[in-house]
Amino acid sequence: MGHSFNVTGSKLMANHGALIRIMGESDIVDVDFIKTEANAPDSSALLAGLERPDQINMLGHWMDQDRWAALAGDTTYLNAIAQIASDVIADSPLAAEIDAGANFVLLTVLREKWPVGSKSKFKVIAERVNAEHTYLAHICAAAKLDDLADQEALKQEETNQLSIALGFYKANRRRFANSSAVQGLIKA
Repeated sequence: MGHSFNVTGSKLMANHGALIRIMGESDIVDVDFIKTEANAPDSSALLAGLERPDQINMLGHWMDQDRWAALAGDTTYLNAIAQIASDVIADSPLAAEIDAGANFVLLTVLREKWPVGSKSKFKVIAERVNAEHTYLAHICAAAKLDDLADQEALKQEETNQLSIALGFYKANRRRFANSSAVQGLIKA
């Protein structure tokens, strides 16, 4: 999993001092966790009318094949990825850990395997957001770090969280595309 972009500072609502590292197929992006009120309307025009699975597929598409390099300077996209990642975290059991003081979460968004005989169904789902694949989001873990500006500590925690998640990836390897970067992680 390749290029890293630091785009913290995207703030749609209150920032609770937590950082989400989004790891896609080719790009890694850090965004601030945005806590939104329940039933708040999507604040990004890019997400208007999209259900969560479509949002995840769009996020995965943006973080695949080095597409993020062309989008990184656009605040519309920055806000959209921060919103998607924050909503995924907020709707998970790890939200309580952030409320309790955790300030770093690793979220992977990786290609989903399209089973033989179901490819046309998956293709329709991907095409709803002009993506070439569908994607699976997985929250690895949450941790409390002393200094979110310490890039070495962030990288070390990323490695730690990937190590913890390795069991999940191995148990679910058939859910991920053979071309997914997770397959290399599993074999390493």
